Amino acid sequence: MDPRLIVPADILRLNTRLYRNCLANLSDELARERPSGKGATNCAAFVAAHLVDSRHYLLGLLGKSVPSPLKGAEGGFNSIDKVTSYPSLAEIQAAWNATAELLAHELATITAAKLDAPYTDFPIELPTVLGALSFMVEHESYHLGQLGLLRKHAGLEAMAY
Repeated sequence: MDPRLIVPADILRLNTRLYRNCLANLSDELARERPSGKGATNCAAFVAAHLVDSRHYLLGLLGKSVPSPLKGAEGGFNSIDKVTSYPSLAEIQAAWNATAELLAHELATITAAKLDAPYTDFPIELPTVLGALSFMVEHESYHLGQLGLLRKHAGLEAMAY
């Protein structure tokens, strides 16, 4: 593994544990509740599916294009307004687990040249694939905070580390 990836890879492993902990004991019904009704607040099922799609995007960024297996949203789970149906939490978690394995393999084998390749689609200071990876790790961590809050809203205990 490129030494520059040791910390992001560790955060991604931690995020996998946190993701699973955020969804533990959460029912499909509770996961689909939006705290503000049809307002602007996302539901846990959307955030969980969005994170799976985000990891698939990250895989593509690293050179392993694998389509997300999740269905139910026009163009992927990027806008809650485009969701027509939700997969079950079990399906979402299975997709996450499969993606986590693929991502770990890609991080272990990606070349320095690929990490240094230009990438300018994000508002980042380092316009490379490595910079985009850093952005996506932050993006994932941000949404895990949302999942933790939505878990509390559902009446469950706080997410555990």
